[in-house]
Amino acid sequence: MRQLGTGRIGVFAAIFSRKAYIAIAAASALVFYYVFYYLVVSDNYGVFLVLMPIYLIYLLVATSGILFSISVFTVAYSAASRRLGVEGGIMGVLLPSMGGIVAGCACALPLLTSILLFLGINAFEALGIVTAIGIYQLWIVLAMIAINTGMIYYYLGRLPASRKKRQRRAAGL
Repeated sequence: MRQLGTGRIGVFAAIFSRKAYIAIAAASALVFYYVFYYLVVSDNYGVFLVLMPIYLIYLLVATSGILFSISVFTVAYSAASRRLGVEGGIMGVLLPSMGGIVAGCACALPLLTSILLFLGINAFEALGIVTAIGIYQLWIVLAMIAINTGMIYYYLGRLPASRKKRQRRAAGL
């Protein structure tokens, strides 16, 4: 496996210098967008109506796609270099990514209410929760973008940057 760059930016550049990971990021961002689009359209009787700036939705799905691609790289790199002790799991990355897609669609009253009712929450509490999500929809999407960005930063820092840095970590310096 090719040597990764130094620092988080170097690791990011090394990952996305490979066309496969660019394709994975683009494809997963498209899938996340179409899931989001489907949820909104199915709840609004065929109309795509989002009450927040659309660029935030694009930013959310773009960060989710990048995060997914880094996750795939982390799993592949971990499998290729077991002796380095690189850890990373796809589930730890998928959960905030998919959570961002679902949280972005706070207009999903029937979907969210039925899930909350299944969990044992009564109808009035479920309506209050869905209303609160609708009121804070913009802040929820901004929080999910921040979580995705934080996870990108975290996973880029977990990948070993260079042989010297790995040796310093192993020596405890």
